[in-house]
Amino acid sequence: MLYKFRIISSENDEFIREIAINSQSTFFDLHRFIVEELDYEKSQITSFFLTDQHWHKELEVTLIDMTDGQNPDIKVMDTTKLGELITEKKQRLLYVFDQFAERALFLELFEIKNSDIDQPQCTRREGTPPAQLDSSAMESGDLTDIDLSEILGNEESEDFLDHGEQLDSYDEEEWY
Repeated sequence: MLYKFRIISSENDEFIREIAINSQSTFFDLHRFIVEELDYEKSQITSFFLTDQHWHKELEVTLIDMTDGQNPDIKVMDTTKLGELITEKKQRLLYVFDQFAERALFLELFEIKNSDIDQPQCTRREGTPPAQLDSSAMESGDLTDIDLSEILGNEESEDFLDHGEQLDSYDEEEWY
């Protein structure tokens, strides 16, 4: 089956993408295509969320299983096919591309055809996609150089760091 998704953004009313993709493709295939189409950095953590008709999150399909396979309810992009979870027109997804600022694209399945394609295709391009990272978070400089003393105050940041050092040497038996 061929799925056609419309993608919009709350940040730019003129931005629209329509994508045609095979229903047997994985969520990772869709993720990779979106990242390439929008020229986003591939190293960012992202998730899809199946939503209700009001865009309320229901089921997450994550890029990485942080439980190392311990939770069978976790859906992972590279092992979950679109057709497993998306079965009818008007189903909606959120594609959270900026986890820290909770920024997302809105996807809706608007057409299902009884045909297949080998590779995903962009069938409509309008407007400029939103920037991948929130520019207000980057104005202060490199995001990796976070000074805890500025956030927590000098005394609290020292306590936080001391506590973190203690966690490095915890005894697993004490926790269970």
